[in-house]
Amino acid sequence: MVKTPTGYLRRPAVAGSMAPQVVLDLVALTRARLGQPATDRLLAEAQLTRLPALSEPVREEKAARLHQAVTTHHPGHAMSLLRDAGQATADALMATQQSQRAQTMLTGAPWPIAAWLLGRWARQHAWSFAGTAEFAVVNALEFNLTNNPLIRGVVATQPACHWHAAFFGQLFRRLVDDELECRELACTAMGAPECRFVIARP
Repeated sequence: MVKTPTGYLRRPAVAGSMAPQVVLDLVALTRARLGQPATDRLLAEAQLTRLPALSEPVREEKAARLHQAVTTHHPGHAMSLLRDAGQATADALMATQQSQRAQTMLTGAPWPIAAWLLGRWARQHAWSFAGTAEFAVVNALEFNLTNNPLIRGVVATQPACHWHAAFFGQLFRRLVDDELECRELACTAMGAPECRFVIARP
């Protein structure tokens, strides 16, 4: 029997929650880079009166308000904060939602098989990083998110899903090929019907 990872999160009975790391990692980075007063203002705008525990899913609307507040109030720092937070959350979910045996199997498999298995894992755990968004595996190296809650209502002139692009990229670098990166080719913030992500070498 494969041992359950420490801190394993089960899918909540009610839809609309995400893994607490979606909030916690971004808060930790804003505190380190922008300071506690700026972080407190962001938390107040997101209506996060307290931070979730590591075992406690967070409502997607609160996570979205925090992510969007960072973009609105700190545009010069937002991209790097969101990307670094996305990578940190990928690392955290690998540690808690995947057994060491599963990670060893992925890193030791030929890349097409590893990519396919990782996409299957992502689909099973999509609630944790996508909430109520529809996550679709187009093929081993391409994914779509429809109605992404983190950018719901956002209007932009360029792809806005910096957090998710970094999240997917980190998963594939860690478990498939360390030269891979993720690019967002279409975004609902720009009027596309879904956010489209492709994994490729630079």
